[in-house]
Amino acid sequence: MSHRKPTLAAMLVRHHLWAAALTLGLVMLCLLVLADLVNLRVHRSALANRLRTIETVDAATSPFLGIYSHTDPNQISYILLDGQGRWRDGATATKRSHRVPAPRWARASSVFAQGELAGRGELPWVTDPVIWAARRMQTPDGKPMLMVAWYRVNAIRANTIAVYGAVVVAILLAFAVSVTLALRTAKSVTTVIDEIAKSSSRMAAGDYRVQLPVQPTRELDHVSRAITQLADNLDHTSADLHAEHARLERMERLQRQFVADASHELRAPLTSMRVTLEAWQDGVLRPGEQQHALAQLLRETERLGTLVSRLLDLSRIESGREGVTSAPVSVRDVAYEILMAFTDPTGASLVVEMPDDLPPALADRDALYRILQNLVENARRFTPVEGTITISAVLDGEAICLRVADTGCGIAAEELPRIWDRFARAAEARAQGKAGSGLGLAIVKGLTTAMDGQVGVESVPGQGMTVWVRLPRAVDKLSCA
Repeated sequence: MSHRKPTLAAMLVRHHLWAAALTLGLVMLCLLVLADLVNLRVHRSALANRLRTIETVDAATSPFLGIYSHTDPNQISYILLDGQGRWRDGATATKRSHRVPAPRWARASSVFAQGELAGRGELPWVTDPVIWAARRMQTPDGKPMLMVAWYRVNAIRANTIAVYGAVVVAILLAFAVSVTLALRTAKSVTTVIDEIAKSSSRMAAGDYRVQLPVQPTRELDHVSRAITQLADNLDHTSADLHAEHARLERMERLQRQFVADASHELRAPLTSMRVTLEAWQDGVLRPGEQQHALAQLLRETERLGTLVSRLLDLSRIESGREGVTSAPVSVRDVAYEILMAFTDPTGASLVVEMPDDLPPALADRDALYRILQNLVENARRFTPVEGTITISAVLDGEAICLRVADTGCGIAAEELPRIWDRFARAAEARAQGKAGSGLGLAIVKGLTTAMDGQVGVESVPGQGMTVWVRLPRAVDKLSCA
Protein backbone atom coordinates (compact mmCIF):
# COMPACT_ATOMS: atom_id res chain seq x y z
CA MET A 1 0.00 0.00 0.00
CA SER A 2 3.02 2.32 0.19
CA HIS A 3 2.70 3.22 -3.52
CA ARG A 4 -0.60 4.98 -2.74
CA LYS A 5 0.95 7.23 -0.16
CA PRO A 6 2.04 10.71 -1.26
CA THR A 7 5.68 11.60 -1.48
CA LEU A 8 7.21 13.85 1.13
CA ALA A 9 7.70 16.61 -1.43
CA ALA A 10 4.03 16.43 -2.49
CA MET A 11 2.87 16.51 1.12
CA LEU A 12 5.10 19.46 1.99
CA VAL A 13 4.04 21.40 -1.10
CA ARG A 14 0.36 20.65 -0.52
CA HIS A 15 0.49 21.81 3.08
CA HIS A 16 2.56 24.80 2.05
CA LEU A 17 0.03 25.71 -0.66
CA TRP A 18 -2.87 25.64 1.79
CA ALA A 19 -0.97 27.71 4.33
CA ALA A 20 0.38 30.08 1.69
CA ALA A 21 -3.04 30.50 0.05
CA LEU A 22 -4.68 31.34 3.37
CA THR A 23 -1.86 33.68 4.27
CA LEU A 24 -1.96 35.23 0.81
CA GLY A 25 -5.68 35.92 1.05
CA LEU A 26 -5.38 37.54 4.46
CA VAL A 27 -2.33 39.55 3.41
CA MET A 28 -3.96 40.75 0.21
CA LEU A 29 -7.15 41.72 2.04
CA CYS A 30 -5.22 43.56 4.73
CA LEU A 31 -2.95 45.27 2.22
CA LEU A 32 -5.81 46.39 0.02
CA VAL A 33 -7.82 47.70 2.97
CA LEU A 34 -4.77 49.43 4.40
CA ALA A 35 -3.76 50.87 1.03
CA ASP A 36 -7.30 52.14 0.49
CA LEU A 37 -7.39 53.79 3.90
CA VAL A 38 -3.99 55.35 3.41
CA ASN A 39 -4.88 56.54 -0.08
CA LEU A 40 -8.11 58.18 1.10
CA ARG A 41 -6.32 59.75 4.04
CA VAL A 42 -3.65 61.16 1.74
CA HIS A 43 -6.27 62.66 -0.59
CA ARG A 44 -8.15 64.09 2.37
CA SER A 45 -4.96 65.76 3.64
CA ALA A 46 -4.31 67.08 0.13
CA LEU A 47 -7.82 68.60 0.04
CA ALA A 48 -7.26 70.32 3.37
CA ASN A 49 -3.88 71.67 2.24
CA ARG A 50 -5.40 72.93 -0.97
CA LEU A 51 -8.10 74.83 0.90
CA ARG A 52 -5.43 76.48 3.05
CA THR A 53 -3.99 78.08 -0.08
CA ILE A 54 -7.20 80.06 -0.62
CA GLU A 55 -7.12 83.17 1.58
CA THR A 56 -10.40 85.07 0.91
CA VAL A 57 -13.36 84.99 -1.44
CA ASP A 58 -15.79 87.58 -2.65
CA ALA A 59 -19.23 86.24 -1.94
CA ALA A 60 -20.85 88.64 -4.35
CA THR A 61 -18.69 87.70 -7.30
CA SER A 62 -17.44 84.27 -6.34
CA PRO A 63 -18.47 81.64 -8.82
CA PHE A 64 -18.33 79.04 -6.02
CA LEU A 65 -21.26 80.40 -4.02
CA GLY A 66 -23.87 77.74 -4.19
CA ILE A 67 -22.39 76.39 -7.46
CA TYR A 68 -20.00 73.42 -8.09
CA SER A 69 -16.65 74.43 -9.47
CA HIS A 70 -17.05 71.78 -12.19
CA THR A 71 -19.06 68.67 -12.74
CA ASP A 72 -16.28 66.23 -13.70
CA PRO A 73 -16.59 63.41 -11.11
CA ASN A 74 -12.88 62.58 -11.42
CA GLN A 75 -11.73 66.03 -10.32
CA ILE A 76 -11.91 68.07 -7.11
CA SER A 77 -15.16 69.96 -6.61
CA TYR A 78 -15.79 73.07 -4.52
CA ILE A 79 -18.80 74.85 -3.03
CA LEU A 80 -19.29 77.95 -0.87
CA LEU A 81 -21.77 78.02 1.97
CA ASP A 82 -23.00 81.15 3.68
CA GLY A 83 -22.66 81.96 7.35
CA GLN A 84 -25.58 79.66 8.18
CA GLY A 85 -24.14 76.72 6.30
CA ARG A 86 -26.69 77.01 3.53
CA TRP A 87 -26.15 76.61 -0.15
CA ARG A 88 -28.09 77.11 -3.31
CA ASP A 89 -27.80 75.05 -6.39
CA GLY A 90 -27.84 76.61 -9.83
CA ALA A 91 -31.60 76.49 -10.21
CA THR A 92 -32.20 78.07 -6.83
CA ALA A 93 -29.57 80.74 -7.49
CA THR A 94 -31.35 81.86 -10.63
CA LYS A 95 -34.65 82.15 -8.80
CA ARG A 96 -33.62 84.14 -5.73
CA SER A 97 -36.59 86.36 -6.13
CA HIS A 98 -38.88 83.45 -5.23
CA ARG A 99 -37.19 83.15 -1.80
CA VAL A 100 -36.96 79.39 -1.89
CA PRO A 101 -35.38 78.29 1.42
CA ALA A 102 -31.87 76.89 0.92
CA PRO A 103 -30.96 73.63 2.71
CA ARG A 104 -28.50 73.70 5.61
CA TRP A 105 -25.37 71.44 6.07
CA ALA A 106 -25.44 69.84 9.52
CA ARG A 107 -21.60 69.79 9.91
CA ALA A 108 -21.28 73.53 9.14
CA SER A 109 -21.45 74.58 12.80
CA SER A 110 -18.58 72.23 13.70
CA VAL A 111 -16.46 73.63 10.88
CA PHE A 112 -17.18 77.23 11.94
CA ALA A 113 -16.27 76.28 15.53
CA GLN A 114 -12.96 74.53 14.69
CA GLY A 115 -11.90 76.62 11.71
CA GLU A 116 -11.37 73.64 9.43
CA LEU A 117 -12.45 70.02 9.30
CA ALA A 118 -12.02 67.00 7.05
CA GLY A 119 -13.82 63.69 6.82
CA ARG A 120 -15.20 60.85 4.78
CA GLY A 121 -18.79 59.96 4.04
CA GLU A 122 -21.62 61.63 2.16
CA LEU A 123 -22.50 65.26 1.49
CA PRO A 124 -26.10 66.36 1.08
CA TRP A 125 -25.49 67.80 -2.37
CA VAL A 126 -23.52 64.75 -3.66
CA THR A 127 -25.04 61.32 -4.19
CA ASP A 128 -21.79 59.25 -4.06
CA PRO A 129 -19.48 58.69 -1.04
CA VAL A 130 -16.73 61.29 -0.92
CA ILE A 131 -13.81 62.54 1.11
CA TRP A 132 -14.17 66.16 1.98
CA ALA A 133 -12.43 69.07 3.62
CA ALA A 134 -14.07 72.30 4.82
CA ARG A 135 -12.53 75.61 5.95
CA ARG A 136 -13.96 78.72 7.49
CA MET A 137 -13.28 81.84 5.41
CA GLN A 138 -14.66 85.34 5.09
CA THR A 139 -15.46 87.84 2.39
CA PRO A 140 -13.61 91.16 2.06
CA ASP A 141 -16.39 92.84 3.95
CA GLY A 142 -15.98 90.40 6.89
CA LYS A 143 -18.90 88.07 6.32
CA PRO A 144 -18.20 84.47 7.30
CA MET A 145 -18.26 81.89 4.56
CA LEU A 146 -17.55 78.18 4.41
CA MET A 147 -15.68 76.57 1.54
CA VAL A 148 -16.05 72.83 1.07
CA ALA A 149 -13.94 70.72 -1.30
CA TRP A 150 -14.56 67.05 -2.01
CA TYR A 151 -13.34 64.13 -4.07
CA ARG A 152 -15.47 61.17 -5.02
CA VAL A 153 -14.21 57.92 -3.45
CA ASN A 154 -14.90 55.86 -6.54
CA ALA A 155 -12.87 58.31 -8.59
CA ILE A 156 -9.90 57.99 -6.19
CA ARG A 157 -10.10 54.21 -6.31
CA ALA A 158 -10.40 54.26 -10.08
CA ASN A 159 -7.21 56.32 -10.34
CA THR A 160 -5.30 53.95 -8.02
CA ILE A 161 -6.61 50.68 -9.43
CA ALA A 162 -3.32 50.24 -11.28
CA VAL A 163 -1.44 50.48 -7.97
CA TYR A 164 -3.73 47.90 -6.41
CA GLY A 165 -3.20 45.66 -9.40
CA ALA A 166 0.57 45.99 -9.06
CA VAL A 167 0.32 45.06 -5.38
CA VAL A 168 -1.75 41.99 -6.25
CA VAL A 169 0.71 40.96 -8.97
CA ALA A 170 3.64 41.43 -6.59
CA ILE A 171 1.91 39.28 -3.96
CA LEU A 172 1.18 36.57 -6.55
CA LEU A 173 4.81 36.66 -7.69
CA ALA A 174 5.93 36.33 -4.07
CA PHE A 175 3.55 33.39 -3.73
CA ALA A 176 5.08 31.74 -6.80
CA VAL A 177 8.58 32.31 -5.45
CA SER A 178 7.50 30.85 -2.12
CA VAL A 179 6.12 27.74 -3.82
CA THR A 180 9.32 27.37 -5.84
CA LEU A 181 11.43 27.63 -2.69
CA ALA A 182 9.16 25.13 -0.96
CA LEU A 183 9.63 22.70 -3.86
CA ARG A 184 13.39 23.19 -3.74
CA THR A 185 13.48 22.69 0.03
CA ALA A 186 11.30 19.59 -0.22
CA LYS A 187 13.53 18.23 -2.97
CA SER A 188 16.68 18.74 -0.89
CA VAL A 189 15.06 17.03 2.10
CA THR A 190 13.76 14.12 0.02
CA THR A 191 17.18 13.75 -1.59
CA VAL A 192 18.78 13.30 1.84
CA ILE A 193 16.03 10.88 2.88
CA ASP A 194 16.48 8.89 -0.33
CA GLU A 195 20.22 8.69 0.32
CA ILE A 196 19.56 7.54 3.88
CA ALA A 197 17.08 4.92 2.62
CA LYS A 198 19.57 3.64 0.05
CA SER A 199 22.33 3.58 2.66
CA SER A 200 20.05 1.67 5.03
CA SER A 201 19.30 -0.86 2.30
CA ARG A 202 23.02 -1.28 1.66
CA MET A 203 23.68 -1.78 5.37
CA ALA A 204 20.82 -4.28 5.55
CA ALA A 205 22.51 -6.16 2.70
CA GLY A 206 25.80 -6.22 4.64
CA ASP A 207 27.61 -3.31 2.94
CA TYR A 208 28.68 -0.89 5.67
CA ARG A 209 30.98 1.29 3.55
CA VAL A 210 28.52 4.20 3.61
CA GLN A 211 29.72 7.79 3.44
CA LEU A 212 26.94 10.36 3.18
CA PRO A 213 28.00 13.83 1.95
CA VAL A 214 27.86 17.02 4.00
CA GLN A 215 24.33 18.43 4.03
CA PRO A 216 23.29 22.11 3.67
CA THR A 217 21.48 22.33 7.03
CA ARG A 218 22.59 21.52 10.55
CA GLU A 219 19.79 19.02 11.22
CA LEU A 220 20.24 17.13 7.96
CA ASP A 221 24.00 17.16 8.42
CA HIS A 222 23.54 15.75 11.91
CA VAL A 223 21.39 12.92 10.53
CA SER A 224 23.91 12.31 7.74
CA ARG A 225 26.84 12.12 10.16
CA ALA A 226 24.84 9.85 12.50
CA ILE A 227 24.12 7.41 9.65
CA THR A 228 27.76 7.48 8.56
CA GLN A 229 28.92 6.88 12.14
CA LEU A 230 26.42 4.04 12.48
CA ALA A 231 27.75 2.47 9.28
CA ASP A 232 31.33 2.79 10.55
CA ASN A 233 30.41 1.21 13.87
CA LEU A 234 28.57 -1.62 12.14
CA ASP A 235 31.53 -2.11 9.81
CA HIS A 236 33.92 -2.36 12.75
CA THR A 237 31.51 -4.61 14.63
CA SER A 238 31.13 -6.83 11.59
CA ALA A 239 34.90 -7.01 11.18
CA ASP A 240 35.27 -7.85 14.86
CA LEU A 241 32.61 -10.54 14.58
CA HIS A 242 34.31 -12.03 11.54
CA ALA A 243 37.64 -11.95 13.35
CA GLU A 244 36.08 -13.51 16.44
CA HIS A 245 34.41 -16.15 14.28
CA ALA A 246 37.74 -16.93 12.63
CA ARG A 247 39.40 -17.07 16.06
CA LEU A 248 36.75 -19.44 17.38
CA GLU A 249 37.11 -21.63 14.33
CA ARG A 250 40.88 -21.67 14.82
CA MET A 251 40.48 -22.48 18.50
CA GLU A 252 38.09 -25.28 17.61
CA ARG A 253 40.61 -26.69 15.14
CA LEU A 254 43.36 -26.35 17.73
CA GLN A 255 41.18 -28.03 20.32
CA ARG A 256 40.49 -30.94 18.02
CA GLN A 257 44.18 -31.11 17.15
CA PHE A 258 45.10 -30.82 20.83
CA VAL A 259 42.83 -33.71 21.77
CA ALA A 260 44.26 -35.82 18.97
CA ASP A 261 47.86 -34.90 19.78
CA ALA A 262 47.40 -35.29 23.52
CA SER A 263 45.81 -38.68 22.99
CA HIS A 264 48.73 -39.69 20.81
CA GLU A 265 51.34 -38.35 23.23
CA LEU A 266 49.73 -40.04 26.21
CA ARG A 267 49.09 -43.29 24.40
CA ALA A 268 52.75 -43.94 23.59
CA PRO A 269 54.11 -43.92 27.21
CA LEU A 270 51.02 -45.66 28.54
CA THR A 271 51.34 -48.40 25.95
CA SER A 272 55.02 -48.84 26.78
CA MET A 273 54.24 -49.02 30.49
CA ARG A 274 51.43 -51.51 29.95
CA VAL A 275 53.58 -53.81 27.84
CA THR A 276 56.35 -53.71 30.45
CA LEU A 277 53.96 -54.38 33.33
CA GLU A 278 52.20 -57.21 31.52
CA ALA A 279 55.57 -58.83 30.74
CA TRP A 280 56.57 -58.45 34.37
CA GLN A 281 53.22 -59.89 35.50
CA ASP A 282 53.52 -62.86 33.16
CA GLY A 283 57.02 -63.63 34.44
CA VAL A 284 58.62 -63.01 31.10
CA LEU A 285 61.22 -60.64 32.52
CA ARG A 286 64.31 -62.17 33.99
CA PRO A 287 65.65 -60.82 37.30
CA GLY A 288 68.35 -58.84 35.53
CA GLU A 289 65.76 -57.22 33.20
CA GLN A 290 63.42 -56.23 35.99
CA GLN A 291 65.68 -53.40 37.20
CA HIS A 292 65.89 -52.07 33.68
CA ALA A 293 62.10 -52.32 33.29
CA LEU A 294 61.61 -50.50 36.58
CA ALA A 295 63.86 -47.66 35.43
CA GLN A 296 61.92 -47.51 32.16
CA LEU A 297 58.65 -47.29 34.04
CA LEU A 298 59.98 -44.46 36.17
CA ARG A 299 61.13 -42.56 33.07
CA GLU A 300 57.75 -42.98 31.39
CA THR A 301 55.99 -41.91 34.56
CA GLU A 302 58.18 -38.83 34.77
CA ARG A 303 57.49 -38.11 31.11
CA LEU A 304 53.75 -38.40 31.67
CA GLY A 305 53.96 -36.14 34.72
CA THR A 306 55.93 -33.53 32.78
CA LEU A 307 53.49 -33.70 29.86
CA VAL A 308 50.42 -33.35 32.05
CA SER A 309 52.02 -30.51 34.02
CA ARG A 310 52.85 -28.61 30.85
CA LEU A 311 49.38 -29.21 29.44
CA LEU A 312 47.87 -27.76 32.61
CA ASP A 313 50.25 -24.79 32.46
CA LEU A 314 49.36 -24.10 28.83
CA SER A 315 45.65 -24.43 29.58
CA ARG A 316 45.89 -21.89 32.42
CA ILE A 317 47.89 -19.48 30.26
CA GLU A 318 45.53 -19.61 27.28
CA SER A 319 42.40 -19.32 29.44
CA GLY A 320 43.81 -16.33 31.35
CA ARG A 321 43.85 -18.16 34.67
CA GLU A 322 47.64 -17.95 34.89
CA GLY A 323 48.45 -15.24 37.41
CA VAL A 324 50.87 -12.82 35.70
CA THR A 325 51.82 -9.68 37.65
CA SER A 326 54.07 -7.24 35.81
CA ALA A 327 56.74 -5.42 37.79
CA PRO A 328 60.31 -4.22 37.14
CA VAL A 329 62.49 -7.32 36.72
CA SER A 330 66.22 -7.57 36.06
CA VAL A 331 66.57 -9.77 32.98
CA ARG A 332 70.27 -10.19 33.74
CA ASP A 333 69.62 -11.66 37.21
CA VAL A 334 67.06 -14.15 35.87
CA ALA A 335 69.45 -15.20 33.09
CA TYR A 336 72.22 -15.88 35.63
CA GLU A 337 69.81 -17.98 37.70
CA ILE A 338 69.23 -20.12 34.62
CA LEU A 339 73.00 -20.27 34.08
CA MET A 340 73.65 -21.49 37.63
CA ALA A 341 71.05 -24.24 37.33
CA PHE A 342 72.13 -25.37 33.85
CA THR A 343 73.65 -28.83 33.39
CA ASP A 344 74.14 -30.68 30.10
CA PRO A 345 75.76 -34.12 30.12
CA THR A 346 76.39 -33.87 26.37
CA GLY A 347 78.88 -31.07 26.88
CA ALA A 348 76.98 -28.04 25.46
CA SER A 349 77.77 -24.79 27.25
CA LEU A 350 75.53 -21.86 28.23
CA VAL A 351 76.76 -18.26 27.93
CA VAL A 352 75.10 -15.04 29.18
CA GLU A 353 75.94 -11.82 27.33
CA MET A 354 74.21 -8.74 28.71
CA PRO A 355 75.38 -5.18 29.54
CA ASP A 356 75.61 -4.27 33.20
CA ASP A 357 73.46 -1.15 32.72
CA LEU A 358 70.60 -2.98 31.04
CA PRO A 359 67.36 -1.40 32.34
CA PRO A 360 64.76 -3.66 33.95
CA ALA A 361 61.86 -5.11 31.99
CA LEU A 362 58.22 -4.85 32.99
CA ALA A 363 57.45 -8.54 33.45
CA ASP A 364 56.52 -11.31 35.86
CA ARG A 365 59.71 -12.77 37.34
CA ASP A 366 58.42 -16.34 37.52
CA ALA A 367 57.01 -16.17 33.99
CA LEU A 368 60.31 -14.75 32.68
CA TYR A 369 62.22 -17.57 34.40
CA ARG A 370 59.95 -20.18 32.79
CA ILE A 371 60.36 -18.52 29.39
CA LEU A 372 64.16 -18.69 29.58
CA GLN A 373 64.05 -22.19 31.04
CA ASN A 374 61.91 -23.48 28.15
CA LEU A 375 64.01 -21.70 25.54
CA VAL A 376 67.29 -23.03 26.97
CA GLU A 377 65.84 -26.54 27.28
CA ASN A 378 64.64 -26.40 23.68
CA ALA A 379 68.02 -25.11 22.49
CA ARG A 380 69.92 -27.76 24.53
CA ARG A 381 67.95 -30.51 22.84
CA PHE A 382 69.18 -29.45 19.40
CA THR A 383 72.69 -28.26 20.28
CA PRO A 384 75.47 -30.77 19.47
CA VAL A 385 78.36 -31.78 21.71
CA GLU A 386 80.58 -28.84 22.61
CA GLY A 387 78.01 -26.48 21.10
CA THR A 388 77.08 -23.13 22.62
CA ILE A 389 73.79 -21.67 23.83
CA THR A 390 73.86 -17.91 24.25
CA ILE A 391 71.42 -15.78 26.26
CA SER A 392 71.68 -12.09 25.32
CA ALA A 393 69.59 -8.97 25.85
CA VAL A 394 69.80 -5.37 24.64
CA LEU A 395 67.76 -2.21 24.94
CA ASP A 396 65.82 -1.79 21.69
CA GLY A 397 63.93 1.51 21.74
CA GLU A 398 61.13 1.21 24.29
CA ALA A 399 61.60 -2.55 24.84
CA ILE A 400 64.08 -5.09 26.12
CA CYS A 401 64.98 -7.58 23.39
CA LEU A 402 65.96 -10.96 24.84
CA ARG A 403 67.57 -13.62 22.59
CA VAL A 404 68.38 -17.30 23.09
CA ALA A 405 70.61 -18.59 20.26
CA ASP A 406 72.09 -22.04 19.70
CA THR A 407 74.57 -23.58 17.28
CA GLY A 408 72.39 -26.55 16.50
CA CYS A 409 70.91 -27.93 13.31
CA GLY A 410 68.33 -25.18 12.85
CA ILE A 411 64.83 -25.54 11.40
CA ALA A 412 63.65 -25.38 7.80
CA ALA A 413 61.85 -22.17 6.78
CA GLU A 414 58.58 -23.93 5.98
CA GLU A 415 58.39 -25.29 9.55
CA LEU A 416 59.00 -21.96 11.33
CA PRO A 417 55.35 -20.75 11.33
CA ARG A 418 54.24 -23.93 13.17
CA ILE A 419 56.80 -24.05 15.96
CA TRP A 420 54.50 -22.09 18.33
CA ASP A 421 51.69 -24.65 18.01
CA ARG A 422 51.08 -27.35 20.57
CA PHE A 423 53.05 -30.56 20.05
CA ALA A 424 54.92 -28.99 17.13
CA ARG A 425 58.26 -30.72 16.47
CA ALA A 426 60.79 -30.31 13.73
CA ALA A 427 60.92 -33.18 11.27
CA GLU A 428 64.67 -33.71 11.76
CA ALA A 429 64.28 -33.72 15.54
CA ARG A 430 61.57 -36.34 15.35
CA ALA A 431 63.72 -38.44 13.04
CA GLN A 432 66.66 -38.25 15.47
CA GLY A 433 64.48 -38.83 18.53
CA LYS A 434 65.41 -35.46 20.06
CA ALA A 435 61.93 -33.99 20.15
CA GLY A 436 60.44 -33.14 23.52
CA SER A 437 56.79 -32.71 24.45
CA GLY A 438 56.25 -30.01 21.83
CA LEU A 439 54.72 -27.64 24.40
CA GLY A 440 57.72 -25.57 25.45
CA LEU A 441 57.53 -22.90 22.72
CA ALA A 442 53.72 -22.73 22.99
CA ILE A 443 54.14 -21.94 26.70
CA VAL A 444 56.80 -19.33 25.85
CA LYS A 445 54.45 -17.57 23.43
CA GLY A 446 51.50 -17.71 25.87
CA LEU A 447 53.50 -16.22 28.76
CA THR A 448 55.04 -13.52 26.55
CA THR A 449 51.64 -12.49 25.20
CA ALA A 450 50.24 -12.34 28.76
CA MET A 451 52.98 -9.79 29.60
CA ASP A 452 52.22 -7.62 26.51
CA GLY A 453 55.36 -8.87 24.78
CA GLN A 454 56.21 -10.29 21.37
CA VAL A 455 58.05 -13.40 20.21
CA GLY A 456 59.80 -14.39 17.00
CA VAL A 457 62.25 -16.88 15.59
CA GLU A 458 65.13 -16.82 13.12
CA SER A 459 66.85 -19.93 11.83
CA VAL A 460 69.36 -21.03 9.23
CA PRO A 461 69.35 -24.80 8.62
CA GLY A 462 72.69 -26.29 9.65
CA GLN A 463 73.78 -23.16 11.57
CA GLY A 464 71.36 -22.86 14.45
CA MET A 465 68.23 -21.08 15.61
CA THR A 466 67.58 -17.86 17.52
CA VAL A 467 64.36 -17.16 19.44
CA TRP A 468 63.79 -13.53 20.47
CA VAL A 469 61.39 -12.11 23.05
CA ARG A 470 60.52 -8.40 23.30
CA LEU A 471 59.22 -7.16 26.66
CA PRO A 472 58.20 -3.60 27.65
CA ARG A 473 60.81 -1.44 29.33
CA ALA A 474 59.93 -0.88 32.99
CA VAL A 475 61.12 2.76 33.16
CA ASP A 476 58.62 4.00 30.59
CA LYS A 477 55.71 2.10 32.11
CA LEU A 478 56.47 3.32 35.60
CA SER A 479 56.85 6.92 34.48
CA CYS A 480 53.41 6.81 32.93
CA ALA A 481 51.80 5.46 36.09
